[in-house]
Amino acid sequence: MSSIDGISSTTGGAGTTASPGLRGTKDEFLRLFMAQLQHQDPFAPTSGADMVGQLAQLSGVEQAKQTNDRLAELAAQQASAASAGLSSLVGRDCSAATGTFSYDGKGATPPIDVTSTSPLKNAAVVITDASGKEVRRIPVANGATSASAVWDGKDGAGNKVPAGNYTISVDAGASSSPVSGTWHGRVDAVELTTEGPRLRMGGLLLAPGDIRTIGATVAAISTPPTTPTQGTAT
Repeated sequence: MSSIDGISSTTGGAGTTASPGLRGTKDEFLRLFMAQLQHQDPFAPTSGADMVGQLAQLSGVEQAKQTNDRLAELAAQQASAASAGLSSLVGRDCSAATGTFSYDGKGATPPIDVTSTSPLKNAAVVITDASGKEVRRIPVANGATSASAVWDGKDGAGNKVPAGNYTISVDAGASSSPVSGTWHGRVDAVELTTEGPRLRMGGLLLAPGDIRTIGATVAAISTPPTTPTQGTAT
């Protein structure tokens, strides 16, 4: 009887191994099932109830596999529809929350709008690399409640930074109110990356969830945006 238990355990293991991909097939199950019948103890054969139970397991595995395949198809369809919907943003003037982004190492970056409810004082835009090391600090003009700064893709020593992931944040400095920053520019393209769809804005790749406002197409804007002032490294 011990040999039958061993084969039964293997059969159950096949179902477990198939998860999460549910790779087990009907042929594999039937081969294991026939092996169990061939090696069963003739003095204590497997009962009909046990056989029915194992066939029920096969049916459950097949149904689970079909469900899993269907869910994968639906997820792919939804992802395609979402990517197609993002194409409507191409050419539009948008703002996006600052945070983690990908930089291609060569393209121009859009301006960063810095705002506060009280006059800015010693605020700065800070860029850090993937390891958390500060690579650039751009001072923001004092006195106004809003200002604009541009990162030229260089570090504090004036060297061009390599392509990679970076994080941008705003240091409030001595400002008496919280200070926030947003990218502001035109969405040039939608790129399908291994991490999901990303929106290209100049030399940046931003997550769609970072978009905060969606304006008209750039060509339809009657008043051109003011030219932001270039920040200087400290």
